Amino acid sequence: MLIIYLILLVIMITWINWRLLIKWFSKTSSLGSGLMYWLVTGLAWFFINYNWLFRPEASFFHQWIAPLVNLSYVWVIGGIVLLFLFPILFIMKRLSNRANTGQKDRQRSSMDVSRRRFLQNVVYASPILALGVSAKGVYSAASEMVVRQVPLAFPGLPQDLQGFKIAQLSDTHLGPFFGLERLDEVLQSIIEENPDMVVITGDLIDDLTLLEPMIRKLNQFFSQIPYGIYFCWGNHEYFKDINRIRRELAKSPIHVLENSNIPVKVGKTTFYMLGVDYPWPKDTGANKRTREQFMERAVKDIPKDAFKVLLAHHPDFLFNAFSSQIPLTLSGHTHGGQVNILGKSLLPVSYHYMRGLYQENHSYGYVSPGTGQWIPFRLGCPPEISIFTLTAKNEVAL
Repeated sequence: MLIIYLILLVIMITWINWRLLIKWFSKTSSLGSGLMYWLVTGLAWFFINYNWLFRPEASFFHQWIAPLVNLSYVWVIGGIVLLFLFPILFIMKRLSNRANTGQKDRQRSSMDVSRRRFLQNVVYASPILALGVSAKGVYSAASEMVVRQVPLAFPGLPQDLQGFKIAQLSDTHLGPFFGLERLDEVLQSIIEENPDMVVITGDLIDDLTLLEPMIRKLNQFFSQIPYGIYFCWGNHEYFKDINRIRRELAKSPIHVLENSNIPVKVGKTTFYMLGVDYPWPKDTGANKRTREQFMERAVKDIPKDAFKVLLAHHPDFLFNAFSSQIPLTLSGHTHGGQVNILGKSLLPVSYHYMRGLYQENHSYGYVSPGTGQWIPFRLGCPPEISIFTLTAKNEVAL
């Protein structure tokens, strides 16, 4: 039902854009322009739905279908960007019209004409600007991948953990916008970093037809990671079919942490991997109580002075981790805002811990911007593989 609403919303946006384009650009009102506009829109929706329904990754035609799918998203998302630009363009058009009135002398007239021409050119270029922004965002989501190195210094870190390297994936949303080929690329990038451990902080998969092949790939990948793969639940596992995902993960060597912990022995040192479930209640007070209950179960029977790494899909667990003085907490969920201008997200959802590294005393928390996405658009916030290297505090170069 949500998909139907989204399709209807985009169709409505497409129609509104067409009406505004007709009003502002008289040449678009011709029959040929109208037919071209709606033909391109129809083809865009055909390729988008083809990709959604048939997942053509393994087909012979994939190498030419994939670019058409990306171009289709550029067209559709460009229409959404253009709609948001129209209020700004309306103001500029008013200023342009005002610049053409009240001319009192020749010098004033020349300046006004130049200003009016500049504003008109900006207005006329707006559809191209919208498509350019859309193309950048779609390309970033589909093709960019940042491998971010994050060195972390801890006082009194056991010698056995000096240089220990953890790779984090989060929010891959395996499905129409992050397929098996993309997963292969990400796993190969991780192998090249030679990590000791890999953690996945939720929202691993959206398309359950890819569940079994994904597990097979992760099983093969597991053998190349000395201290294994650890996973905590995200909200999208619940949206899909958490019981089915749970059964498949149980067949793999992946360690699922659900309000629990697992000791990990490195040399003569034992540290603990902790993981918490997704805290569902939306009420702030209930959410806080749920997080506290999950944390109590996750830290149960862990020696007080043991080094701990917490996995939590929801970044609000950083509040709990900092108050409990857990050395390192890794989370995701926010996608880093996904659409950012000057470091600020344009999306209406905001979190206290939104993106990147946070520190409180000797505890660190990291919110991954995500390795994938469930909408095929990122701006100012490329997908990321995060690599954490543990070091003793007095050995970090200043």
